Formats: sequence, C-alpha cells, structure tokens
Amino acid sequence: MRKKSRFYPKYRFFNAFTLIELLVVLAILSILFFIVTPRFISSSNPEKTKNFILKLQNSLVYLNDKSILEKKVYLFTLDIDERRYYFVISEEGNPEGTVRDRYLTPVQFPAHLTVKSVKVIPGDEVIEGKVMLPFTPNGMLFSFEIIFQEKEDLLFIVRGNHLINSIDVVRKIEEEERALY
Repeated sequence: MRKKSRFYPKYRFFNAFTLIELLVVLAILSILFFIVTPRFISSSNPEKTKNFILKLQNSLVYLNDKSILEKKVYLFTLDIDERRYYFVISEEGNPEGTVRDRYLTPVQFPAHLTVKSVKVIPGDEVIEGKVMLPFTPNGMLFSFEIIFQEKEDLLFIVRGNHLINSIDVVRKIEEEERALY
C-alpha cells in the first residue's frame, strides 16, 4: 500500500489569479486613472487661473509699452461671448489688423473662469459682447476694470489706470481685496 505524501499531493488546487488576469486588471485600472485624474485636476487648479490672470496683466503692460515706443495704436479686444481676448493693430497696409508679435497672441479663458463684468471709465459696464480698449502712443486711452469670477465668492480684478499708465491685479475674497502676488 502506498502512502500519500503530505508534501506532494496528487491533485493540487490553487484558488488564485493567474499572472495574465492580474495584468489585465492592472491595465484597466491604469487606463481609468489616466482618463479620470486630469478632469479633477483641471477643474480645481488655482494655479491655472493665477497664471491666466498674470499673463493677461503682462500682455497689457507689454501692449501699453509697445504702443508708446512704436507710436502706433493697438486695440485690446475682450470677447466675452467667445471667452477669449486678442489684439489688433491700426496701421496702413494691414487691413485685417493682424498683430505679428509672439507675446501678443490670442488666448482662450480657462473653462472654470467667467467674465463677470467689464467697466470702462468713462463709460458703462459691459457683461456680454466685445469690449475694445485702445492703447495709443500716449498710453491707455481709458481706465478699465475687468472682473473675472472663478467661484461664487472669489473674484479676480484687472484694473488699468490711464492717468498713471498702470495695470494692477487683485484677488477679492468676499469683501477683502489682496494683491495677487
């Protein structure tokens, strides 16, 4: 009579997953991770908003200096409905007004940022359509205030003062205003 060895049974039954099954599950989970993660990051990224606002401020300061140095008239156009801003030049031989400058390119607003209003001084408040602000050889022609809203209680305000030719940015939380940087 043969004895069964307790170390090497005749029939082995393992209740485990194979390597292929584990790799397939891991691949599916990694694909889902790469699809879902960017949506959460882009919707709650405060740095994206800050970078957009600072780029707008830098572009306007550059445009103001460029119009003074080149003695040309440039128009800053804020299209609230299409959620973008761009620049136009007023000169002979350029009927489309195309600005050929790598620092003055059209920019789309981030998806989570909206324009609450634009105030042109002297003038009125605009909440839809296009707003065109002229920058002349003497500097800004009008003072302005562009109010961007990110959340219900968080506003970013870009202010241009034509009297002293300055463009400032503030962040407003509830009723408190702070410099952005």
